[in-house]
Order: sequence, then C-alpha cells, then structure tokens
Amino acid sequence: MDISTSIVQRIINLEFIAILLGAYISYWTLSKVYAIFIYPYYVSPLRNLPGPKDGHFLLGQAINEFTSGNPNEPFTSWMQKWPTAHFIRYLTYFNADALLVTSLAAQKEVLGKHCYSFAKPTVYFKLASEIVGAGLGTAEGQEHKEQRKVLNGLFSLINLKKYIPVFRRKSRELVALFDKAIDEDDGYITLTPTFSKLTLDIMGVFALGIELNNLDSPTVFEHCYKELFEQPVAGQILIAINAFFPIRWLPIKVNRDFLHAKETVRSQLRTIVKERIADIREGRASVRKSATEADDLLTYLVREKWKEDEILEQMITFTAAGHETTAIHLVWATHILSAHPDVAARLRKEAQDLLATTPNPGYHELESLPYMEKFSKEVSRFISSAVLIPRQAVEDVTILGVFIPKGTIVMTMPAMFHHNPTIWGEDCGEFNPDRWDRISEKIADPYALAAFSQGPRMCIGRAMAVTQFKAIMVELVSRFEFECLETGRIELMNPNLLLRPKSGLKVRARRVS
Repeated sequence: MDISTSIVQRIINLEFIAILLGAYISYWTLSKVYAIFIYPYYVSPLRNLPGPKDGHFLLGQAINEFTSGNPNEPFTSWMQKWPTAHFIRYLTYFNADALLVTSLAAQKEVLGKHCYSFAKPTVYFKLASEIVGAGLGTAEGQEHKEQRKVLNGLFSLINLKKYIPVFRRKSRELVALFDKAIDEDDGYITLTPTFSKLTLDIMGVFALGIELNNLDSPTVFEHCYKELFEQPVAGQILIAINAFFPIRWLPIKVNRDFLHAKETVRSQLRTIVKERIADIREGRASVRKSATEADDLLTYLVREKWKEDEILEQMITFTAAGHETTAIHLVWATHILSAHPDVAARLRKEAQDLLATTPNPGYHELESLPYMEKFSKEVSRFISSAVLIPRQAVEDVTILGVFIPKGTIVMTMPAMFHHNPTIWGEDCGEFNPDRWDRISEKIADPYALAAFSQGPRMCIGRAMAVTQFKAIMVELVSRFEFECLETGRIELMNPNLLLRPKSGLKVRARRVS
C-alpha cells in the first residue's frame, strides 16, 4: 500500500510539473506572439507615426539596413520622404519599436533636455565595447557625469594648446611620407591606413605619453587596430550577431583573429598602465612632460588616483575611438580635395599665406583661417565619419507630444540633419564651404551640425579633433595637390559604426611650389 501510494504521488507530481511547464511554454509563446505580431501593429502608441512599411515579418528593417551598402541607409531615404517629421517610426529585430530622430526640436529634447532619460541600448553597448572598451563613451548616468567632470580638465583649451606642436610635428612626418611616396611610387597613396597611422601616433602621445612611430614602422597597435576595424564581411556579420547571441566561442578563423587582436591591444595597454603607475609611485614620471609640458591622459588619471582597471578601460576607449574617427574624417577631407580642385586651390592659398609669415602656427593662427573654418565645418556636415548615436528610453517620456515608452530604441544620426533640405536648403547634397557665409537661423542652431553630438554627452574631444584636423590640413594642402583616383559611388563597409570606405580610398599626390 505504501509503495502504491508513493508511485501515485510521483505520478501526480510529474503531472503537476508537466502542467506547470506547459503553462509556462504557452505563456511564453503567447507573450512572444503578442510582442512580435500584435503589439507593434495594433497597440503601440507609436504605430501612427510616419514610417516605412516594407520590413521583414520577423526582423523588421534589419535586413534592409544590412543590404543597403551604406550605414546611413535606408534612414536617409526615410528622412527625405518625411523631411518635416519629428520622429520616423520603424520596426527592428523581432518587430521592436524604434524611432529615428529627424527634427532639430526633437534632437534637442533627446540629446539635451531629456538626455538622462535615455541610455545606450544593451545591443549597441556590446557592439561598441568589443572594440572601444567600457570607458567614457559607454558610461551612463551618474558614472558618466563623474568621469566627464574629471576628464574635462585634460581637454581644456589651455592643455589643448600645448599639444599643437605635437600635431605639427606628426603632420610633418606625414609630409615626409608623402614625399617618399612621390619619389618611390609616383605619389600613389591609400588614405585610410596612412591616416590611421598618423592619428594613432598622435593618440600615443596624448593618451599614453609615448611615441608609437607607426608612420616609420607599424607597431603591434597598428596591426591589431587594423584587424579590429577592417573586418571582412563574415566578421562584420559576427559582430552584429554577437550583440544578440554570444558566439565568440565558435572556433572559426574570423573569431580567432578578432579575439587575438582585441586581447593583444588590451595586454599591451595594461603593461603600459602598470609601468606608468610604478613610474609615478617611484618619482620617475616627471620626464613625461618634456615633449609638450602637458600631462598625457594616462599620467593624468594615475595622479587622479583612478584604479588600474578603470584607467585601462579609458585607454582602450581613447586610443581606439580617438584615433579612428579622426582618421576617417581626414580620409574624406582629402578625397573631397581631390574631387574639388577649386576648393583645394583656395584652401592652399590660405595655408601658404599663413606659413609664409608664421612657419609654426599655434592655436590662434589656426583659428584665424576663415576658409579653413568653413572647409572643416562643411566636411563634417557633408560626410560625417560618425554614423549613429543610439539611445534607449530608460523611462517613459513624452517629447513634442509623442509618448515614448520605456525600452524604445531612439536613433539619432548626423546625416539626418546634415542632409535635411528643411535645414540646409535644396542644395544640401552638394559640397560647398561658402554655404557657411549665409547662415540661417536653423543652421546657426548648434544642433544642426551633429558630427560630434550635442548636449551633456557631446564628444569631449571635439575641440582637440577640430584643431588637430586644421593643423594637419595646413601642412598637407600647402605642399601637395591630390588627384582623385576613385570616382562615382564609393563602396562602404556596412554594417559599421563609422562611414568607412571599403577600399581605403586611393589618391595620387603631387608636390606644389
């Protein structure tokens, strides 16, 4: 009798577990059906906003994004279809709601007034942090405020001015490299790897306080960053998938190459951080200021008593993001000069006139060049190297009468403002530095030029990047003219967080008198 009772009890328990499991599976299935196929189309408070209707039944617009061949598409096409909308609503993976910000008014609310109602989406955090670490760029909320407060001192104008001799010296090393290419290879230059070496050398001095000398002989840093930023198609796809499902454990070559490059950079930087901490503790760090009379980022953070792991993440962030974004900006600027000889001639005359009277221009001399200022702004507007600033609502928020539920992806993209005819006029698709002579009320709005973002989370290195760009351009355009070797549509790496040309972009340099 006891045995029979025990068996019956076990059967009842198994039946109960089966019922619970069945109920859970049913609930999970119904909740997913509701979230994917009912809520987006019949319940979402965003469903009546303008937006595309041609998405995949399960992946929304993700397939259109991946097959567009351009990280700015199909978003730019949507903006051109609905140029006066504050937001364009579209569906992303599993038909989750997403909003594209397309008006200056909405941009101000998202990046300014309500900036801390949004944070980086987990997916994009995983995408970015694989390469740029968990430093200032990925910090949120109070952590971001505290990090930014400490770092602001290093990026002050006073400190920036001390680095201009470094910009100038490295630019002249690049001039020597171009001269060598003219003498030995008829002036043929591939821009992306060349400018990446230059800006990585500058970041070596600014962030690490060391000379990397990639322009002379590429270092392990240059090799590894090339592996990380120039992923093959399979690598780009894996980066995107890994943001949703961890697949870095798969034993395939593209994973092994990526992880080796990533870990090598991290290991090299950790060694440098450890050595600097020891130098400062033992009083050997004073020599670090000899080149610039300014603290480098690493020395600055060690003296601020940051922990080793915290410093390491900042080093990863600034060496990666700090050099590659500026490098791509220089690539497009040089390509534009090769395609617009009239612009190049005007810029060259201004640069040569400056160097004739001031061979070693400082900050104020660089800032006093009117055409260079217009050229710099127009390059940023016409073809911003940064593609997107993804955010996600961390709370319910209402902006311009639009209720945005917690969890909604909100995408801000510089191209949506830089190529919007309601802001820049019908000629916004043309490169024209002189448009900055006729500034309308909308163009005068700081949010109209969004290459460095705006608001409390604006790029902390904006002033440094702009001054560095001008210093490099003065040296290059005064000495060389560039022949465009790639015309028509330039193939881009997609998906990508930067507007990066696939080919590296080639030009032919010639000396000018």
